[in-house]
Amino acid sequence: MCVPIRQRDARTRFLLLIGNLSLAIGIILWTFVRPSIAAGHAWLDGLCGLLIGFSIAVNLGALVRARRCGGQQT
Repeated sequence: MCVPIRQRDARTRFLLLIGNLSLAIGIILWTFVRPSIAAGHAWLDGLCGLLIGFSIAVNLGALVRARRCGGQQT
């Protein structure tokens, strides 16, 4: 059974928000900022990779947390 986002607890919603924002920022940086830089792509690639990796970890953590306390959600 899929639980709608409104019925999840506040911490799980906050973790999903942070994870999705970091994913969006990482993809936006990679797509729009990277082509406009003349040189020095290494630091931007590292930052984008860090944000996307952080997003994966936080989103998976939020899903595990939501599944663990599935009966307690209101």
